[in-house]
Amino acid sequence: MKRAIKDFHMDRFQEWVADLECGHELKMRHNPPYMECRWIGTGKGRQEHIGDEFECIDCEMPALPEGLSLKESSETYDRDNFPDHLRSGITTPDGVWGKVVVEAGMLQFVIEPDSDASRGFLLDPSFAGVMAPNLLHHLLPAMGNVTFHIDYYAA
Repeated sequence: MKRAIKDFHMDRFQEWVADLECGHELKMRHNPPYMECRWIGTGKGRQEHIGDEFECIDCEMPALPEGLSLKESSETYDRDNFPDHLRSGITTPDGVWGKVVVEAGMLQFVIEPDSDASRGFLLDPSFAGVMAPNLLHHLLPAMGNVTFHIDYYAA
């Protein structure tokens, strides 16, 4: 989904990050051949690109519908007790939504790899994954250790 740049800030690694109108962030690097943005290094260049639109992958994450309440939370998982069924795929039944909450580290989250709804995300403590009912979801540890749990919601 294309979103406009509202502003820029430097992250803790001293790299420029675009603040998008949707509230998400996009790291901006001049890294040819993948990204050509030599302008990011100057204030004038950044100012000239306010309003430019970029793809916001984070906006592709489904949202929990309003009116749901928390029904149950899983135990906390990490690399040592990572269930096989989360790697091979988990589906929630009709009316049940899941929210994958990363407490520390990073987690790969893939929605239905063989459908039109297919999406891949990298979850961290600031970005949760949402599991819609009746879709297959795969979870895999990313780099290093990860701790997370799944909250289950229903009407």
